[in-house]
Amino acid sequence: MTDHITKVAEATEIILKNQYRPLDSYGNPGGLIELSGDNRMAIIIGDLHGSIENLKAIVSHENNRGEIENGESVLIIIGDGLHNDQVGHMREMDSSLKVLDELIHLICTYGERVIYIRGNHDSFEERLVKSGIHQGKEFKDYLLKHRNSKYVQAVDNFFKSLPMFIIGKGWIITHAGPIRNGATRQELIDITDNPYYYEQLMWNRIHEFRGTPSLKEYGDYDIQKMLERLHLPPDTPFIVGHNPMWHTGNTTGIWKDVTGIKNHIIICSNIGTRGPYLKIFNGKIEEKFAVPKKPEAIYV
Repeated sequence: MTDHITKVAEATEIILKNQYRPLDSYGNPGGLIELSGDNRMAIIIGDLHGSIENLKAIVSHENNRGEIENGESVLIIIGDGLHNDQVGHMREMDSSLKVLDELIHLICTYGERVIYIRGNHDSFEERLVKSGIHQGKEFKDYLLKHRNSKYVQAVDNFFKSLPMFIIGKGWIITHAGPIRNGATRQELIDITDNPYYYEQLMWNRIHEFRGTPSLKEYGDYDIQKMLERLHLPPDTPFIVGHNPMWHTGNTTGIWKDVTGIKNHIIICSNIGTRGPYLKIFNGKIEEKFAVPKKPEAIYV
């Protein structure tokens, strides 16, 4: 048990000391990871929601592991590694612990070559409810039963240490969506100063033309304001997870130009997908799938 706690604390320390993470106005690690001058490839994994199989498959796919090991690539996970989101399985927490253990292992093994962004499911909050199930609280109770209270505290510290936003070389990433009306680099670095901004990066959803947008929705205007306030070109790819678009008929787990917003990408790598991920190098975004496609059954 002590080893588990030590590993979580080690991973937390690595996250906080990332050399690409500017300090905030109080001298603490800020909410932004600045990779705009970094020439490495980026391997980007969407929401896993307990899919340990997809996480392992993506890391091992093609030469990804070798590229991470030798520093050619940085592995980025967009948050929400935890909490099975499949109907009938939302109380199942074993897969969440397996993903958490693997994330900690990857960070401790590869250091800041692995970056995990905080999503809304990276929390023990009781308000975290899906289909009436308090998944945050249930995961905490599960860890108290299968590990102990010191481990729970270490994981809570891990959650709170996570960065919220990445500016890459010609692309940007956060978990849920842009801050409405945009934000500056300094505001992203000082994100803990503004809980309203912090929450938006974890909870905002795309406005899908259902009338007047709610205060939890964003649109093309907000993305453009975000890019403008970050002094980035208006065609910069904006990559998020959080809001899968299964109802569109696209079941790959990757949605491009979402609701007609150019260069806006949503990616989810959860259970039921073929382990989709993005690979970015020299401005080119390539879609990859780590799990082979199953042959279709033919009924006669």
